[in-house]
Amino acid sequence: MLFSIIIPVYNAENYIRNCLISVLLQSFTDFEVVIINDGSTDSTLRVLEEFEDFDCRIKVYNFPNGGITEARKRGVRLAKGKFIIFVDSDDTIDDDLLLNLSNTIRKFPNVEVIRFKAIRENDKPGLDIELHNSGKRFNELITGIEAIKDWHDPSKRYELFWLYALKKTKAEMIFSSPNFTTSGDYAMVPIIIASSKYVVMIDYIGYYYTCDNVVSLTHLPGEEKIKKRTRNFILAAKFVTENMKKIVNDTGEDFSFFYEDWKKRLLKRYYLLDKKLQEELKPEFEQVLQMKV
Repeated sequence: MLFSIIIPVYNAENYIRNCLISVLLQSFTDFEVVIINDGSTDSTLRVLEEFEDFDCRIKVYNFPNGGITEARKRGVRLAKGKFIIFVDSDDTIDDDLLLNLSNTIRKFPNVEVIRFKAIRENDKPGLDIELHNSGKRFNELITGIEAIKDWHDPSKRYELFWLYALKKTKAEMIFSSPNFTTSGDYAMVPIIIASSKYVVMIDYIGYYYTCDNVVSLTHLPGEEKIKKRTRNFILAAKFVTENMKKIVNDTGEDFSFFYEDWKKRLLKRYYLLDKKLQEELKPEFEQVLQMKV
């Protein structure tokens, strides 16, 4: 089997149907769908079971709620495909995504990481619809370090699991990650890419990111939730900085731009907090900002 599509799901009754329909409409059919139901309390499980009964390629696994990173880890452990694609339960994929990926694998049989483009749907007017698209080196086999340098743009985001098809051995690197409830992509994706020998980016829009999911973990309001997301972001910054430093030490590459970008992100996150949270979390921010790289 060439592809395993892993979909972590938590209380996604309003979105999961469209997500799964987009997966089942794929023009390339050699794939399985591994759904990790992460302790949903709404009608999500009933919808999942309907789809599982309809198509034998869909496998639904139920677990107590463990968060997005733990759900992804569980999915990777259960996956049988040579390549892993992560899809969020409120998003959709293009009908020919797997076909384009299979053609790329045929052209570059050693490839470990394939990046494709994404479009933001239902976003607020005036925001960057191309936020998740950066880089200029398309359809060219490059190293992971070359990819990081090509894709680096402080105004763009490439650190998202759902932007990639990962060889299973690369996806398994997630097992070393702390169990982030948010910001886990920021922590792990740059490490997976930088450690890869063979990376390709294709000039093709394969993913549609839903921006108006008000119950997404990244959008929930409230001081405690904001605090938890902020602490996850700080932990992600610490984790990615420490691990990228190991790769840089082994290769001798100059990644000063990477560290400076993360300092700016941390400072931006800090100044967006209200004064009370700034005072409470300042020592945790400072601990990472003062790390030697």
